[in-house]
Order: sequence, then structure tokens, then C-alpha cells
Amino acid sequence: MPATSGVFATLPENFFSPLASPNREHYAALLVLYFRLFQENSRFLEREQVIRCYMDYLGRHRDSLLEDDDAADTLVDEEPAGADAGSADRNLASRFLRRLISAGWLGEETLQDYSRVINITPYSRPFFEALARVEEGLKTEYESHVVAIYSLLCGDAVAENGHYAVLNAHSATTALIDSLKVLSQSIKGHYDRFSTEAATAGISGILHLHYDLYANDILDGAYKRLKTSDNLSRYRPKIIKKVGELLSDETWFNDSARKLSRLNSVAITESRRRLETMLEEIRDTLRAVDPLLEDIDRRNMLYAKASIERVKTLLEPDSTIAGKLGNLVREIYKDRDFLNDHHRLFRIRTFAPESLYHRAKREAARLKGTPLAVVDQEALRLEEAAYRLRLERQLSPAKISAWLDQQGGRERLLSSQDLVRNEDSFVRFVYSVLYADSRFQNFTYHIEASHHTKTKAAGTSPRLPGDDAVECAGYIVPDLILRRKR
Repeated sequence: MPATSGVFATLPENFFSPLASPNREHYAALLVLYFRLFQENSRFLEREQVIRCYMDYLGRHRDSLLEDDDAADTLVDEEPAGADAGSADRNLASRFLRRLISAGWLGEETLQDYSRVINITPYSRPFFEALARVEEGLKTEYESHVVAIYSLLCGDAVAENGHYAVLNAHSATTALIDSLKVLSQSIKGHYDRFSTEAATAGISGILHLHYDLYANDILDGAYKRLKTSDNLSRYRPKIIKKVGELLSDETWFNDSARKLSRLNSVAITESRRRLETMLEEIRDTLRAVDPLLEDIDRRNMLYAKASIERVKTLLEPDSTIAGKLGNLVREIYKDRDFLNDHHRLFRIRTFAPESLYHRAKREAARLKGTPLAVVDQEALRLEEAAYRLRLERQLSPAKISAWLDQQGGRERLLSSQDLVRNEDSFVRFVYSVLYADSRFQNFTYHIEASHHTKTKAAGTSPRLPGDDAVECAGYIVPDLILRRKR
């Protein structure tokens, strides 16, 4: 039967049993304590140092420890000579340590000087890092990933150790995208929590969700760094340009593929294909990061809008449609007469097609069958002839000037009495005065004087009261003199 493949082909079967036990919270805390000691010390951690650290923790949390049936009494360690074997705290710390060693998280080794040290097993290292990150609060980081990609691909080391640089840059690119995805999902998680709790929470509860939880976790953390830092916009074009240069450099490609083939014990052609794939993924991932950034901005805007609208509804119910509907429902519930007296609303006991509102349909214009108007061609011709005649009879400055010439204006001065003799001449006289007084450039006559400055000719019409007008052919007109311009 073939060997089982997968995670537990490497991990022990009971690897996760401490984290599934009733004391899982304490086992996780002890693992994180050990990992911090491991990182702080440059050499091996002696067993006595680990025991003392565990004794301090378990002594402070003894009241919260539960019975653990999986931890058999046979796992109690045999204390070295000279140790206080009767110490309850030491026995308890030793029991927890042996449980972690048995599960495969830690390993114990005796050195040549008979000192006993506690080591991390190779397969447990990623899980230690994950526990430490969760315990620290899962701070989303992306700036360091961008700087790392730029340093690896645009630095001097890529020329001689291109295979290492590309491998690490590809991992940093993946970590960058993962961090942005985590930020987007974190905002969504806060939005879902707000949607669930805001309906029953008051103003203080909404402010707590927004400022104590959301702002502390998102706005003041990863999102603030994302919007205030320019590392991504500054380094991304340079990284993409460098990737293009590496893809077109055959000498560098062959050398890096050969080194990568020795590192992974694969053929050079396979190493070359892998290098090319990783570089293309780095380039394409950085180019496609904008939609993810837009999605983060959109989710943040939705959360802020929902929070503000909810507070607004509670403070000023009439400011939103939902608030107005809520007030209306409360008024209807409190006062049954309000239903009929104020809004003319009626309760609906059943829903039927008649309950729905239908917009009145506008009747289509009935153009079909409408007779067209018949045009009388003879009447149209007569109307056109009359219009042309009106145009011909229109008194223009040129026609009035020619009429004044015919009245003797070229040889003498023309007075009002000389021009007004009948209805037609009266109309032309009026036009003559209007054109002359308006100083029309093309008009050849101008008003020179009235009877106050000229001697009245014998035989003219009698003077009228006011001494500035005369009566001619039954019309009272100004007493004027028109002279032709030189």
C-alpha cells in the first residue's frame, strides 16, 4: 500500500492535539513563549530556562487550568538530581513541556556536556510563526514586501545570484497580494459585524464599532499606511521595467537557470521555464494590483457611509427615508385614528392585483387614417403675388428720395405745404421726415428749418395755434423745410 501523501505524511498524527485539548489556550500561549525565547537567544535554549518560563506562566494561570485526560501521568518528567521534585509548579511545567515534545512541536537533545536543550522541530517552524502573528494581532503589512521586491530585483545581488533574488521576490510579491487581500477581507468582516449589530445598537454602540474597533484595526493601521505611503507607486514602475530587462537578458537567464538547476536538482530547461514564469507573475501581479486597491477603497467607503447613515438616523430620524417611514409606522401604531385622518391610508388584509399601483397608460396618437390637407394652388399663387406687391410698394429711403426730387427738391426748398396734397403724399411726407430726422446715410435730404426761421410764402395754409404746425389737405403736419444735400 503506497505511503500516505499530504500534511500528515510529514506531521505526527497527534501534532494538533495540544491545540484541541481543553487547555488549548494555555498550550498556545506556552508555544508562543518558547518561540520568543528561541528568537531572543542566539544559542540553544536549555531545558531549565524553558521550565522556569513555563512555571511563571502556569503559576499565574493555575485557576483557569482544566482537566486534560489526554495528558497521561507517564508524561511527568523525571527531575534531575538536586531539583525540587516536590514543587507543584515545576511538575506542572514539566508535564506541559513533555506534552508538547510528545506531540512533535518541540524536540529534546542532550549535548556532550550533559546539558539538556529544547529545540524546534523543522516541520513546526511555520506553525510557530503563525501562532506568534495571531497572538500579536495579525497586523497587515505590505510596505516591507514592496521594498523587498525592489531591493531584490533592482539591487546589485541580482546580477550574480539572480536565482535567489527571483525566488525571494516572487515570495514577497505573493505576500504583498495576500496582505492586500487580508485587508480587504478584514474590512468586509467589520462591515458584516456592523450590519448585524447596528440594528440593535445605540449611538454609543455604533461609535464603539467604528472608532474603537474598525478605526483601531483598519483606519489607524494597514489602511492608513496604504493611503499615506508612496512605496507602491514609487517602486512599481521600476520593478516592472527591471523585470522586462531580465526577461530579455539571455546571458543572465542562462547563468541563473544553471544555478537554479543545481539548487533544485532539476534540468536547466525546467529551471529556465520556472524563472521565466516567476518573473512574468511578478510583473503581471504588480500591474493588476489596482483593482484590488479600488476594492479596498470601495469597501472602506461603504462601511463609513453605513456608519454615518445609522448615526444620522438615530439623531435625526426625519433626515432619511428610512427614518421617516419609521416615524410614520410608530405614529400609526400609537394612534389608530391617525391612519384615516391624516394620511388616508388603509390597512391591506390580503394582497391582490388590485393592491398594486398602475401608472395610467397614455393613449398612442392615432395618426393612421388622418386625411392630409389639400393645398389650393391658385390661392397660393394669389397670396404670393400679393406679398410681392407689398414688397414693391414698400417705401424705402431711395424711393422717398426720388419722390422728393420729383416734387422739385433739386431746384428749391420743399415745405410741408408743397408736399402734403392728398393721402398718398401725406404718407410719403411722414416717411420723408422720419428718414431725414434719423440721419439715414443714404437719404439725400435733411430738415433745414421751420417757419420760425423762414418767411412764410404767400397763399399758404393758415397758421394753427402754437405757431409750429400747419393744416394741409385736412392733415395737421409740422411746418418743416427739406433741403437736398449737396
